[in-house]
Amino acid sequence: MKRVYTILLMSLLFVFAGCSGKMGYGVVLWSIPEQNLYDGEIVPVYAKSNISKVYIIGLPDSKQKFEVPLWQISAPESKRKAHKTASYYAEYRRQYARAAVDGLPIRAEPVNTANQVYRLRLNEMIKILYKGEGQAVMVGKKALDGEWLRVMTADGSRGWCFSYNLRLFDETASDAGAAETIEEKDEQWERIAATRWVPDFYKEIIDSGKIDIARLNPAYGFDEGSESGFISLSLADISISEEFRGAEKTGFNMYSLKDTSFTIIVQSPDAIIVQYVGKNGLPSSYNFIGLEKSGIPQFLALNSPSPTELSAQTLLPSDKENFIPEPDAGTAVDAETDAAEEQKPASEYVKELISYERGRRLKQYQTLSSHGPVFISSNYGVLTLNEDGGFIWSGFRLLHNSGILPSSLRTADTGRGNAAVKYFITGDLENQFDGVLTFSFAGTDTEVNFLYKIEETGLRLENITAGSIKKSTISARSSNPLVLFFAKR
Repeated sequence: MKRVYTILLMSLLFVFAGCSGKMGYGVVLWSIPEQNLYDGEIVPVYAKSNISKVYIIGLPDSKQKFEVPLWQISAPESKRKAHKTASYYAEYRRQYARAAVDGLPIRAEPVNTANQVYRLRLNEMIKILYKGEGQAVMVGKKALDGEWLRVMTADGSRGWCFSYNLRLFDETASDAGAAETIEEKDEQWERIAATRWVPDFYKEIIDSGKIDIARLNPAYGFDEGSESGFISLSLADISISEEFRGAEKTGFNMYSLKDTSFTIIVQSPDAIIVQYVGKNGLPSSYNFIGLEKSGIPQFLALNSPSPTELSAQTLLPSDKENFIPEPDAGTAVDAETDAAEEQKPASEYVKELISYERGRRLKQYQTLSSHGPVFISSNYGVLTLNEDGGFIWSGFRLLHNSGILPSSLRTADTGRGNAAVKYFITGDLENQFDGVLTFSFAGTDTEVNFLYKIEETGLRLENITAGSIKKSTISARSSNPLVLFFAKR
């Protein structure tokens, strides 16, 4: 037992042997305001305890000594070298930052896919040590503004953090980097809360005039949550809902949604980027625009039938000649309608747009069907296109080895299923064809698509391959197409 005490006593004497002398000098890395010491200052280091994980340091021009955590001071060295170390950190002296999003990662290397060494809480403060070179952080094909910074947390963890979601501040500033709480009269936030947000690609769809139902979904959109109580983000590859607990303005055009991984970046009054940091620590950005900017309400207003037209459509053909529309009810009705439209969710507009497009496609198909509905070819059989979208195709033996029809039909003589107009044509094809006719044979998952042209004496079909369809649009004919002509009976 005596030997144990002797060893322990010798260890303690070794650890604190430098109390009367100096181990060297260190640079303060994280300010110690209670001792009136700030980062960048050089202090004498008297001893180190590996047991308590502290240095014993002194105040400049004073005999006072006290303990600080090892991480808060740079490793002791000569005074000359300590000055050189201090100059290394000089660019960001007294510079700290707060995390603008919850879960912001600190990484082992200045690369967005490097291992995480720490995840910051919303508004958590860190020390900026210095700037480094690193890999650009991309959102789609665009590089985010910012730079890689070497940082240190309040427990001494160190790593690299990209500055895009950091709010840097000088600790000598009066507000010391405190997050700015949204005021009641923040007009920018009120505009965000009042806007019905839809995916930005909806505008591309409307501008093209080709309403691609496959890309539309009433559920797609973003709700910041201040009225509903829940933040929701929904797109094809993501669907998230979190409780809304308030928002903080963390930059001129940036808001952080409290206790969540959501950040809103305002690009313009009717365009925002919603950034979400997932469980993997990687930020993902999604672009949304206001419903009005998408053009959907305007498109529907131009293409939807008026109340007079709707009333006339319900009449029998024999009564339409004597139909007299009711007089205009006046501006009071218009005002009520406008108010109702302002309250209508974006999802309802999208539903109306989908309904409109389905009706347009059905009308286009029925125009084709009414030209027959039975079409006959001596080579390719008899094709019947029913008004309701059903079809019967018999006698297509010559197509068995063409590779056009599904393999399950290669020994069949008759096929049934549904026919529809669901794709678009563009460019020169619009001058050569009327559209695309899609056959879905019963019992198979394979679509068969043909460009079609209504001729005076019948129907001309030209097959196209699935690879020719991009975003539901066909812009070129197949390289070696098969042309089928059917005479109307």
